[in-house]
Amino acid sequence: MRGRTGMSAENPSEMDKVFKALGHMTRRRILQLLAESPKYPYELGKILDLNRRVVLKHLEALEEAGLVDRELAEGSLGPDRVYYKVNVSFGLSTTVLPNTFLVRVARLGELEGAPAPTDLEAPKAGVGVKAMRSLLTELERVNRRLEELDRDRIGLASLRGQLINQIESMMREPESAQRDFERVRALLDPVGIDMWEDESDDLQLWSKTVREILSVFENMAGEKERPRKKMPMKGDEHIE
Repeated sequence: MRGRTGMSAENPSEMDKVFKALGHMTRRRILQLLAESPKYPYELGKILDLNRRVVLKHLEALEEAGLVDRELAEGSLGPDRVYYKVNVSFGLSTTVLPNTFLVRVARLGELEGAPAPTDLEAPKAGVGVKAMRSLLTELERVNRRLEELDRDRIGLASLRGQLINQIESMMREPESAQRDFERVRALLDPVGIDMWEDESDDLQLWSKTVREILSVFENMAGEKERPRKKMPMKGDEHIE
């Protein structure tokens, strides 16, 4: 889903917060641990060899980005404790090419797993060397499939950039208003993305985008094709 959220230091978007949160190795490690299972700050501190204050600071950044949530657990032998858990499910990819800068978000809904391809599946649980070999073999197949998807994604992103460049080149006529050109560019290739917007609106948003771009382009084409009125020259009086 391509949103139109603006990015600025004064009003950071959700995407800004996510990139900032994921920009620290310790926070990525905390997310990895919380993806395995919910944990208390004390547990995270022991695993990461960090004091509680540092752990809470990282958790605060992850919570502000909307990546984790906190819940209160009743203690049977002591005071209630707060634990943290991952509260979103999404895929985030960034492609940087000579003709393309593309950020894509694939949303799967809160705590909802994505279905695996029908030809790939986790082997049944087992023990021993045979079971381990089976798991490693399937993991290798999954890694290869992910590499294939990455190559396809980069190829499609490159093609997308070429198409956008062609559309923009059609509007780089001397008569084209810079304001209209920038408007079309913002519609085609917005920098900001609404991280948590419902992806069910994708088709409607793209249809609206197409209509807006065609409207701008048709207006521009109409202006160029409309014959200009000849200005009367001095001495051109009408003779009867």
